[in-house]
Amino acid sequence: MLERDVFHQYGLVVEQQSQSKDGFSFRTADMNEFLLKRPVIEQEGEFPWYVMVAQYFNQQNEPTMVPIPSRRGKYIETLDNEAFILYQKPMRRFRNEQSDGQRLALLHRKGGNLLAAYDNLPATQPWQVRWQQRMDQMESFREELKNQGQTLREFDEWFIETFPYYSGLAENAVQYIVDAGIDSGTNPFEIRTLAFNRFSSSYHRSSDSLFPNDFILDHPARDLAEWIRFELFECDGDFDTVRMFLWDYHERRTLSKMDWNLMYARLLFPLPYVEAVEHYYSDGNLKEKERSLNAVQRIAKREGEREEIYRTLIHELMGEQSATMRKIDWLV
Repeated sequence: MLERDVFHQYGLVVEQQSQSKDGFSFRTADMNEFLLKRPVIEQEGEFPWYVMVAQYFNQQNEPTMVPIPSRRGKYIETLDNEAFILYQKPMRRFRNEQSDGQRLALLHRKGGNLLAAYDNLPATQPWQVRWQQRMDQMESFREELKNQGQTLREFDEWFIETFPYYSGLAENAVQYIVDAGIDSGTNPFEIRTLAFNRFSSSYHRSSDSLFPNDFILDHPARDLAEWIRFELFECDGDFDTVRMFLWDYHERRTLSKMDWNLMYARLLFPLPYVEAVEHYYSDGNLKEKERSLNAVQRIAKREGEREEIYRTLIHELMGEQSATMRKIDWLV
């Protein structure tokens, strides 16, 4: 069935195929390799940009999957009654000889060079604006839950009880960016690159090629903060590991004062909590709701550990930079 659909939609003759959790891999008679992957949030109109990014990175010796259109010119196609995107795999793959920090710095430099060639790219929404919108929406919904007069579910009770604390963390993060912009007299988000939706050590080590739709336009500090968040909060990593990551990055792309400020602000913002709450109330799947409840409970129970990490982060990682950075009173 799959072979017939691939030939009908793309004109490719499948020689060998295998199935994975993401979709199907196959090889054609001319030894080209392809991957059929289910879409997540991709939109059809975004693919010309993804193709350009993939071609650019491949030219820069960064192996990247290239989206392939069907015979109808569509990038999201239906095969065997399911939606798929077809990618052609690059001829060469990653050899993970570089550290995460070295590799990320090079990608940021190359991504920044690509963006510099374009004058009409959309502006990057400042993080503090988006964060404030998300917290306002959550606060409004919390008030509705409190006043609805109906029996609350377990997650509702957890959300109502824990939200004030995380709202305070978010306010600290928002104000940190506002103050950093005032101190510098510049818009921090004028500097940007091709950043990952979510970068972590597991992404680097589990993928031998990049996907162009994993990238968005954003400040480089996004990837630094998310790598550190994953390492310290999800992998129980230590400061020595993170220090080496930042040093490797700094050797290839110098970290500015604004990089440090944005990185710290993003770590302060309680993103895992916010995402768990948003996911619970937007997904109707009962198993997904249970996962969101477990996530919020786990996050809340470990908050004491997180506060200690926030408290020591500047001193442990930022060295001389910490002397010029704003302090948060309750973390001093």
